[in-house]
Amino acid sequence: MATSTLIHEDDQGAPRRLALRGLAKRLMASTDTHRGISAVLDQGIVSGLSFATCSIVAIACGRFELGVAQLGLKILVLAMNVQGELVNAPFTVYRQRQHAADRAAFTGSMFVHQSWLAALSFIGVCGYLIVLYCGIGPTHLIAPLWMLLLALPFCLMHAFLRHLAFACFQFRIALAMDITVTWIQLGTIMALFFTGTLTVSSIFVAMGTASAIACVAWYLVRPEPFQIVWRRSWHDWCANWLFGRWAMLSHAIGCAMTYVLPWLLAAMHDESATGTLAACSKLSALAGTFVVGVAHYLTPKAVASYASHGLAGLHRVLGVTAGVFVSAVGLFCLIVLVTGDTLLTALFGNEFAGAGAVASVLSLAVLLNSLAVVAGNALWAIDRPQANLIGDVAALLATLVAAVWLVGCWGALGAAVAILVGGGVGAVVRGTTFWILSQRIAAAAEGV
Repeated sequence: MATSTLIHEDDQGAPRRLALRGLAKRLMASTDTHRGISAVLDQGIVSGLSFATCSIVAIACGRFELGVAQLGLKILVLAMNVQGELVNAPFTVYRQRQHAADRAAFTGSMFVHQSWLAALSFIGVCGYLIVLYCGIGPTHLIAPLWMLLLALPFCLMHAFLRHLAFACFQFRIALAMDITVTWIQLGTIMALFFTGTLTVSSIFVAMGTASAIACVAWYLVRPEPFQIVWRRSWHDWCANWLFGRWAMLSHAIGCAMTYVLPWLLAAMHDESATGTLAACSKLSALAGTFVVGVAHYLTPKAVASYASHGLAGLHRVLGVTAGVFVSAVGLFCLIVLVTGDTLLTALFGNEFAGAGAVASVLSLAVLLNSLAVVAGNALWAIDRPQANLIGDVAALLATLVAAVWLVGCWGALGAAVAILVGGGVGAVVRGTTFWILSQRIAAAAEGV
């Protein structure tokens, strides 16, 4: 009797197993799955390179020099993000709306816009160098910034081409470029490390060289055709500005404290405190790698889903993405919380013993930020980039209040808690804003 029962249950379970296997095969064969995996893998390579570079600098040069490198990298990241919000973000959204015959000229306009912003960034770094020579600010940055000035145009072009590939769903192109950059940059840094000549300045030289080679390779292959039509460039800039200004303002407000906190730590404590925050940020960035990789795919996918299937299609994409983030990033948070500072000392040296609490708080901040990313992409998809400002302003104010209260007495841990508080407030406000706007859109559609 028991045997017949088992056979009967096995007969019932067989169709379910076959159905699950079929679903798994369809998922693995899906173009969306391949693109999502490529996006995450690409971001893993980029973040892995950043993590390895940070670890090598910490071991070879110490916590103080890591803090100096972090300050210089913040300048580079700021320039990249301004370019991304004003050029790549509008391109990602509006490329889908261009006629096939006009896409080459539209892409050409993006190259012109990128060159304008690269020139402004170059001028901005020159201006900051003058300020440093006047004795205002950390003078240890002068020598590294000269090397950053040389690397800046190539690093910005590489970042532009990488996001261009994402917008065009050319994830393999982005992957090939970033593998090239990783091998060259990491190989150069390792050679300098083993010869005892590694400095913060040489890091920027390695970055610029690797980016330049990748950009030349992209130009030789030209996976995305472009045609520069000078008269159209200004027209496209004005059109993109309507979207890009809100994306830029949202980023400037939402990420302001991310740029300010390292400098605040250096001013209120020293570059060693900045180095502690940098190392812990790199550890939490292992989860951030996954978030950013998925976001590279989520942005064009959300736009396309909303354009094709309306709010229902957009909600499906957002729901799946949020579930993936909670599962994956939540597991990472648990691992960091359990291991304490063991990972930090293993990866960055004994100078970082006792900083496990900072890493744990920052990993939780990544989890909250991942949910804010989902809501922010949703607002982009429904063409309401200005609505992100509500969440960004709320996050900025919360982070600022917490930082003023905590950084002075808690140092790097206070900065981490401030980031966590701001991330939580931003996620809640962005999610609520999208829910209200989606209800309005649905009501308007029913009224029509």
